[in-house]
Amino acid sequence: MKKEETDNLVKICDKLINRYILRGKDFVWYACMQYGAVNALISGKPSAHFISDFQYFVFTKSTKSLISIRTLLHDKRMEDVLIILRSMFEGYLASRYIDEKYEDKLLNDFLFVPQLIAHRKIIYDGKVAVDRDKNIIDFMQRNPSQLKLGKDKDYFFDLYDYLCNYAHCNYSILDCYLNEKGLFTCEKEVNGLLVRVLVLFVYTKIFESIVTVEGEDFLDTETEKKCYELVKEVTIFLDNKLEFFSKYDSDVNDELNKYMKRMFKNMRKSLKEEVGSLNKDFLT
Repeated sequence: MKKEETDNLVKICDKLINRYILRGKDFVWYACMQYGAVNALISGKPSAHFISDFQYFVFTKSTKSLISIRTLLHDKRMEDVLIILRSMFEGYLASRYIDEKYEDKLLNDFLFVPQLIAHRKIIYDGKVAVDRDKNIIDFMQRNPSQLKLGKDKDYFFDLYDYLCNYAHCNYSILDCYLNEKGLFTCEKEVNGLLVRVLVLFVYTKIFESIVTVEGEDFLDTETEKKCYELVKEVTIFLDNKLEFFSKYDSDVNDELNKYMKRMFKNMRKSLKEEVGSLNKDFLT
């Protein structure tokens, strides 16, 4: 791809990210309430309303992260973007899982016990969580691979492994920190377009599964329409760009090419899955 074409696509990505930030911040303001917590105060017991609390927490956290990502993209810190993106991706998986697999115990696993652990009211004793009287707490720490559902299963390991390379001191990404003379540098920018496409992909999953859902409390009909239109527009853009990246052909080795092609191919296929209420008939 020619530099001029790449630069134009980067500008399109940045505009879409800006629009997501505007819509996301507005949604946090008018829709993200602690319905479960309020309902529990009234009824005296927790209920499935806490699912909304968790999803709104994930959405707010992800939108705040997207704002940080925009700054990092502007500063050409692509590796740091991918570090944050891994956390965002984990949030999406957890949010979808608790929504689709809800049972009372999940409220403990995702909400109540983590809060108690954070306040040191529950601690770890060996491999189990216990209270101050050493009573074992029914709690399961769920790693991201246990949370994948639907079409996410097809690309999860490839994408998550890719993101983990940047979250850890994995020597495989050494080249991101070397200049053309082989000297260490903090100024190098690599994969600017690819990183932006990944950001749009993950945030679209979050936005689609939490915002563009039937019955969601939008500010008004026009706001609802614009949210759906934005997801549709970004999804079409991603469908096209992921098709391009599915022909990945680096000069590193054939195994890497095979791995990246599979990842982008399965990510593209997953766009057809309706994780919210947006009809995907516009994808062929």
